[in-house]
Amino acid sequence: MKRTPVSIFQVVVCLVFLMGTLLACNPFPKKDTHPEVPFLADLVKDTTKFIKVLGTERLSELFFLKDDRILLKPDDSHLPFKIIDIHGTVIIEKVFDWKLPFYLDKQGNLYFNREKYDYPDYKKHDYFKTVVFKDSIDKKSLDLGSQFADSIKFKMLDDYEIKLLEPYGLKPCEYQVVHRERCDVFEVKDNALLVRQDDLYKNDFAKLPVTPETFDDDILVRWQNGRIASPVYLVYYQVAKYKFKCEDMTMPTVIKLNGQNYLFSYSLGLFLIK
Repeated sequence: MKRTPVSIFQVVVCLVFLMGTLLACNPFPKKDTHPEVPFLADLVKDTTKFIKVLGTERLSELFFLKDDRILLKPDDSHLPFKIIDIHGTVIIEKVFDWKLPFYLDKQGNLYFNREKYDYPDYKKHDYFKTVVFKDSIDKKSLDLGSQFADSIKFKMLDDYEIKLLEPYGLKPCEYQVVHRERCDVFEVKDNALLVRQDDLYKNDFAKLPVTPETFDDDILVRWQNGRIASPVYLVYYQVAKYKFKCEDMTMPTVIKLNGQNYLFSYSLGLFLIK
């Protein structure tokens, strides 16, 4: 088939447009612009600058608390969670049921395993009513099974939800065209812990770390293979007088505990900055 000048012109235009788009996105890896700056993993090995105070082995999450303590959540439901001080002293250590809510309120009180543990030493604890509405609604849905049309079943579940929530002064989510509105509830009300969301963990006693300042622009260093290729960037940070670099997914943070600055990364641990 003979090509016409028009089709060749269109191909050229498309190629130019494609190259312009790629260049605008800057898809080509570059060299490290600060080879003299150490990587974070190497920098924290220098004990004259950083002292490691805590590792992250066997942890799923770590939370800093408003009283400068640290909450450690395990990566295994058979292991206990811990609340420790910055020196490693254990304040409380308990295994909790992951199928039940775990809550830290604004005063630092703990709620788990259907009990309330009183702040600050958590030695006093008593049974505390815990209501997870989703469990009841899911059970009701299973009981109804497929014996009703979806529209009838949804109406029955709505009516059931109204009866569940009414004694607590709560209202059900209203249906939109396709999805329910989001109306999460996780609070203590009328001497009961009320939970109406999928996530069974909430921490209102958290102290948020901050991201360190950067001293230069991030650069793309490579593409990570996977189902979809993803870019990997090198980020240049500065904490106090120390400069370092690390890949973007390292995500270091800085937190002040008991008046001292600490550097934290899930991949490396918690370090006192000297």
